[in-house]
Amino acid sequence: MSRYVPPSLRKNEEEVDLSDTSSVAYQQASWKALSRSINGIMNRLTVGTLESSCTELFRENIVRGRGLLARSLMNVQQSSPDLTPVVCALVSRINKQLPDIVFLLCKRLVDSWGRAYRRRDWLYLENTSRFLGELYVFQVIEVDVIYQLLLKLLLNEKRTDEDVDQAVKLFRYTFRAMTQRDRATFYQAILTPFRSMLAGDDGSPELSTRSEALIENCLTEVKNWEKVKNDQPVIKEQLVLFDLDEQTHHELDMDEQYNTEEGLNKFVADPNFEEHEEKYEEIRKTILGEDWEEQLLEEAAAAEASAEEEEENNNNEAPEQQQQTGAEKHTTIDENERKVRKEVYLAMRSSLRADEAVHKILKQMRPQTERTVCYMVIEGCCEEKTYRKIYAMIAERLCKSNARFQAFFVDQFHSRYNGSEELTIQQIEYTARIYSHLLRTDSLYWSRVLCAFDILHNNESQRLFIQYFFGSLIEEMGATNTLERFRKDVDLRSQMGKLFPIQADTPSVERAVNLFVAMNVGDLAAPLRAELDRRKEDRKRGRDD
Repeated sequence: MSRYVPPSLRKNEEEVDLSDTSSVAYQQASWKALSRSINGIMNRLTVGTLESSCTELFRENIVRGRGLLARSLMNVQQSSPDLTPVVCALVSRINKQLPDIVFLLCKRLVDSWGRAYRRRDWLYLENTSRFLGELYVFQVIEVDVIYQLLLKLLLNEKRTDEDVDQAVKLFRYTFRAMTQRDRATFYQAILTPFRSMLAGDDGSPELSTRSEALIENCLTEVKNWEKVKNDQPVIKEQLVLFDLDEQTHHELDMDEQYNTEEGLNKFVADPNFEEHEEKYEEIRKTILGEDWEEQLLEEAAAAEASAEEEEENNNNEAPEQQQQTGAEKHTTIDENERKVRKEVYLAMRSSLRADEAVHKILKQMRPQTERTVCYMVIEGCCEEKTYRKIYAMIAERLCKSNARFQAFFVDQFHSRYNGSEELTIQQIEYTARIYSHLLRTDSLYWSRVLCAFDILHNNESQRLFIQYFFGSLIEEMGATNTLERFRKDVDLRSQMGKLFPIQADTPSVERAVNLFVAMNVGDLAAPLRAELDRRKEDRKRGRDD
């Protein structure tokens, strides 16, 4: 249930300034967005989305949100036990790059297992045992903890049929891997106690008829597996994302009292927030590559091209069949697109706060519809009679919730700027104001947005776009702070050669200054004026010499 905010405070909450990335307000907004993103990725996890889910998680700062991630993994596994192998495949991929996060998850699983066993919560215990068992199968944890669990259940002095049931279920999840990795230890540590229990000479409580049958079935399953183990893999091929030996194998002890660090589930202001974000950016680039955002756009473009190619291939079908299937396909696409747009529009129109709208959008959003969501946020704003800041705040929160939204908002910006001749003046103004807000709040990389602007080569609509954009940016940040950002941002300076053509000839520089002045943003021309003054001094010095 969301927190109730009185109407008198909603406006104030919406207008919280998030321009200072080191402020507590910014950190808290970032934390909420991180939590939503992690939960969203986990809720969409399937075999088909496994690889993309790994990539999406690494795009988020899961070092900061490791407590949230561990909690979300456990919740998803408990709610969908049949998804456990897929969850463990995801965990193993994270473990290869960031083993400390996975060790936190393992500690919490050990603690949860002990608490569930003490309160005799058999369903929760079964799911937790399965989680630990599958983690062993994926070589995330060592086998010792599995031996401990089995013997703890079977050799308990107060053993019941439920204990035997739990042990048998865990055995069935893990025995195939155990027979292949350490056959001798498996037979000595597990099968020998099983046979002793059946013989009644191990000193443990007598087994019921049902429990005897279960254990005998386990021994039979081992024999049957020995016959087919060379033909059947322990792990399905589509769940193996890398060589499982190339990861940390965690050692756990069921008798150890681990610190589960529950405080990591809650927001705590970080005095070194920016420094830690920069460190994770380096980790992200190491895992995903330097140009991971560009690759995201290329993948989307490739998917669209593939769809177009498939449509062209369908043109070779018989005329009647082609006409029928083409019409059905077009109708389906139109219906799905209209449905997504309608859902996003209604979510925004029915919400009083940006957080509320984003929550509704993310909750009902289908996979691979980020581009449509970005389009609808901008179009929804452009359809209003007067500019409403809530749309910019929705865009901001979407960008901070998932890196895919950042990439598609950048793509939308370039598309709308390049096609600005087809937009009305109101659409140009509202679009420019949305993106000025996204830059001011650092929701997008400045360099990837401003590289589109060319002060000398543009049309009337594009000049109007530049005027509204920088007019809004200066109104919110001030000309001094804007120029200071241009000066300090190294990546930005390398992308602004067309916006500030300092290397151009003198007439071109003078024309650029005049254009900035004509757009009522003459303060931004200060670097160009300084360059003209320097050239003037050089010419004067040359004449004197």
